Amino acid sequence: MSEVHVLTTGEAARYCGVNFRTVIRWIERGQLKAYKLPGRGDHRICVEDFVGFLRDNAMPVPAELGSATRKVLLMANSPELAASRPLLQQAGVEVEIVGDSFSAGAVLVTSKPAMLVLDANLEGANGFQILDTLRSRSEFSSLGVLVIAPNGEVNQQRWLDAGADAVVSANCDRNELVGRINLLLDA
Repeated sequence: MSEVHVLTTGEAARYCGVNFRTVIRWIERGQLKAYKLPGRGDHRICVEDFVGFLRDNAMPVPAELGSATRKVLLMANSPELAASRPLLQQAGVEVEIVGDSFSAGAVLVTSKPAMLVLDANLEGANGFQILDTLRSRSEFSSLGVLVIAPNGEVNQQRWLDAGADAVVSANCDRNELVGRINLLLDA
């Protein structure tokens, strides 16, 4: 089966059990993000945006679309964190690993992952600045962010205040990390 990346208003309407004109109203009111095709002006909806809309409005996410949003971007250089990749893949999570903020930005725009796992120990990256940038941009409003706080970090609340959805310590068990990622992806 080929992976679906965009939906028509009719397809979105069938998933929601509504008329396609209702979907167009959601788009016109700014409730559902979409773009117009040149020429006729038909709308297209990215699957990630549609799934975010469904979750924001407490609507069920169809299984064939829900799997498309289990992409995680792991921003880390640590071999210990990279070793989490097989565990995440076994849990049905697609993982991409980058070692710097420039590469992370490129992957965020092109791959549209559902979550960013940010290693705050990453050299040359300011975790708070990254969170601030992400939270100030509307295209990343539905992006989940899990921060891996430095060892000895006593005030993890400051990461949550800065925009992280969850925080774990750098010395946490890999199974705990995978469990937390799955919990946030399924929320």
